[in-house]
Amino acid sequence: MASPTIIVAGLGRCGSSLVMQMLAAAGAPCVGTYPDFEDAVSVLLDPKDVEAQRAFYEAAKGRAVKLLDPHLNKPPIGLDYRNIFLSRNPAEQAKSMLKLLGMTNNRRARKSMEQAVRNDETRARLAMTKIGDGRYLNIPFENLIHDPEHTAGVIADWVRTWRGQPLNVDRMAQCVRSRPASCLPYMLELELLAHA
Repeated sequence: MASPTIIVAGLGRCGSSLVMQMLAAAGAPCVGTYPDFEDAVSVLLDPKDVEAQRAFYEAAKGRAVKLLDPHLNKPPIGLDYRNIFLSRNPAEQAKSMLKLLGMTNNRRARKSMEQAVRNDETRARLAMTKIGDGRYLNIPFENLIHDPEHTAGVIADWVRTWRGQPLNVDRMAQCVRSRPASCLPYMLELELLAHA
């Protein structure tokens, strides 16, 4: 049986890029390029174009695909997936989203965005139960940052049981930069691109 597609899902600013970096460092084939893996067709696909969605995911078999907003961008049914869902403290995720979008980051804007994150995460988790066999590994962003070795091991075990080959946990953990889990005042991705 062919290897399933590894879906790395969540809302924006949840750590999905970091997990993709970890999988790539460990030797898992990934769709897209470092550091954000968002140059792939998956982010450009029209969710209503079922044929294009199916063609994309058929071609992605055995590879990791980043999937933002799984409640809006649902992979086609009938294919084999191994799912990972990233969550994050909604207040910190809201701050990070506002920063990325270049929007005003006052208390009112943060509260509004935080509520949107909470609502969308509920929808996204429900959508995850409809992808493949409905099971998914939930990884809190805070666990990635505060305990990268353990979290890398959890991810590797989840993926390994499906792919049938070990991933290099040490390489995965080395992708995580020591930092607080709170929203940084700058865009880490720009720093990563400078060193790519």
